[in-house]
Amino acid sequence: MKIGLFAKKFNVSVDTVRYYTSLGFLIPIKKESYYEYDQTCEDDMAFITQLKSLHFTLNEIDNILKVKRVTLLRDLDDWERFVQLLAAKKDDLAAEIARLYEAMANIDTIIESVHHKKEEKTVTGISLSLIPLLRCPVCSGPFQLQNTLILQEWIVDASVHCECGYGARIEGGILYAPNLDDSIENSAYLYEPKTVAEVTTELTRLMEKSGLFIYQILKKALLTNKVILEPSIDTFVLLPKYLHLLPDDALYIFCGSNQEMVEKLKGKITYINPKLKVLYIVNTSLHLPIASNSVDYIIDSLSFNDYALFNPVFPLTKLSRHCKDDTSIIGIFSHYKKGTKSIQKMYELYPNALPLNFEKGFIQTHMETCHFELVETIPIGETKQPGIYIEHHVGEESFHIEGYMAKKRCDS
Repeated sequence: MKIGLFAKKFNVSVDTVRYYTSLGFLIPIKKESYYEYDQTCEDDMAFITQLKSLHFTLNEIDNILKVKRVTLLRDLDDWERFVQLLAAKKDDLAAEIARLYEAMANIDTIIESVHHKKEEKTVTGISLSLIPLLRCPVCSGPFQLQNTLILQEWIVDASVHCECGYGARIEGGILYAPNLDDSIENSAYLYEPKTVAEVTTELTRLMEKSGLFIYQILKKALLTNKVILEPSIDTFVLLPKYLHLLPDDALYIFCGSNQEMVEKLKGKITYINPKLKVLYIVNTSLHLPIASNSVDYIIDSLSFNDYALFNPVFPLTKLSRHCKDDTSIIGIFSHYKKGTKSIQKMYELYPNALPLNFEKGFIQTHMETCHFELVETIPIGETKQPGIYIEHHVGEESFHIEGYMAKKRCDS
């Protein structure tokens, strides 16, 4: 019987038959340019199929076939030896079943815990201690809060007004600040399933290394009562994973243009540590309703690249008024080699992108115009396959990510 007919008879692929032949499970007769699978092969294949149905591994089947071929399983002693192998396998399966039941019980415990978390519905909002940090982005004046809902120490809902006419709102513990210009937002956001699917494992690993780079710097800093701002979080947001390792008495601000992204981020951080003092802002234009000279650290999670992709503005020009004299920026930026097709395609897709975006000199050049200087840059890594989320990426060109730290210049 030729291999095709033999495979069909046992309802397996030709490749499976070839593989079993290469392992010596099947020993066909060589005839000219093909193998002939005879009755012996059929007997062996039927035996192998039976053993597979009993969950024997290929290594175990190999050992049993050796016994069968030597002893022929033709007397009671031979069969007794085979029965011992079956009994040992039965014990293994019983142990595996016990492990599976234990795993299922653990899964049930986790599911119950998650459902319990959902039922708890921990309510958080803007901490009352953050009120002095809020200021009008138009005139820098203080706000008046009306129709305020306060639960424990949290402002959950309120109307926010300034004497100059500026107005915002707090809803569900999130501050919704109106855009003061025609800034364009990135319509995709990180926690959207579609976006996650468009990012490769390689890029995800680079972002993991990037987050670790930022955390390693922050953990050495004295963060008590310091204000840490991570703006434009729609593309990536690096701090949340490490918040449980950072001080509870620091003040955190997360700003994104996508409402759903900010809401999901708030839910995740509340789950991690509901006691953290966090200000969540929905805003695209980066005209933030927080005080001037109030921010100690800015975290750039590719957000400067991203914002300048959609808008011909370096985002730090809008954020600099919030910076203190000793503000530090810790972040990452991405770049290609100058003149690559990926950069050319970027300008085709985003004709309003800020010059030098995705070039190596992007951060340093624009930092200097904002009176900041680079203290250090560290290569994080590169990938030739970042995923279709980076829609301007072309072919096998290298997409680089570098970490950096910048400080405000003393002469500013």
